[in-house]
Amino acid sequence: MTANVLIMLSVALVSGAVGLWLLLRLRSRATAQSRYAHGMVGVMAMALGIILTIFGIAQWSWGSTP
Repeated sequence: MTANVLIMLSVALVSGAVGLWLLLRLRSRATAQSRYAHGMVGVMAMALGIILTIFGIAQWSWGSTP
């Protein structure tokens, strides 16, 4: 596993964790605008984590092909 793949997967892990944390905090937000903002940023962070995970695994598998 190369350094690029490790960096990509670690950024995906952090992004996914932050997105999940924001989505779990939606119930504690008081205003509708705050809930909307946290929901949108949380969904985008989760999507970034999923996309980077897919690309990181693909890059890792392509690099390990003989």
